[in-house]
Parts: sequence; structure tokens; C-alpha cells
Amino acid sequence: MRRGSGQLEESILRLLGEHHELAVSEARELLGSDLAHTTVMTALGRLHGKRLVDRERRGRSYVYTLRAPVDELPALRAAMRMRTELDTRVERADVLANFVASLDPEDESVLRKLLSESSARNTDHRI
Repeated sequence: MRRGSGQLEESILRLLGEHHELAVSEARELLGSDLAHTTVMTALGRLHGKRLVDRERRGRSYVYTLRAPVDELPALRAAMRMRTELDTRVERADVLANFVASLDPEDESVLRKLLSESSARNTDHRI
């Protein structure tokens, strides 16, 4: 039975949220399906490429963990999309300017606060 686009990745992310870390073989077993080892390995590799999971070599294979708690993954995905847009544009300022211009006042206030906190942390690290 063929899964819908992204369904396997979502299932794996849920499993990682429940089990903290998984090897490909463990994820495959928990999925309870007839998926090939290489299919699960490819999905985990894609999640790693999207920077949603980290991996650590253990022996001859990898063990995967979520980069953020499962309930924070939508925000992480949005941040990664923004990072991709910034990285693919020559005029990064245009991307940021358009993003800021589209914010409502409440979100703009939150962004200002976050930037201020980030600036203070960076200043503290330089001292």
C-alpha cells in the first residue's frame, strides 16, 4: 500500500517523539509495515537533510533523534523554510524586508523583543 506524500516522514517523527532515539531497523519495526529497510533509511536521511533530525553514528549505522520537541517541529520547519529562502537569494535584505512588512503589529513586537534578546546574548558572549 502506497503512502501519501510526507506520511512516512510524519510517522517517523511521531515515533521519534515517543522513543527519543531510533535506528533505522527500530523505526522500521515500530512502523509495523512491510516497508523496505532502504525506504525507512531514505526517509530518515531526508529528515536529516531537512534538519529536523540529528544523527549519530553508532557502529555501522546511525541513531536518529529529533532536533526539537515534536510540538516545536512546525516552528522549526517554518524557520528552515525561511533559512532556505535567505540562502538562495542574492538580495537577502529583500527577503527579510518583505517578511517584516507582512507582519502584524503583535508579531512585529515579538520579533523586536527576540532580536533585542539575541543582541544582548551576543554582547554577553563577546565580553
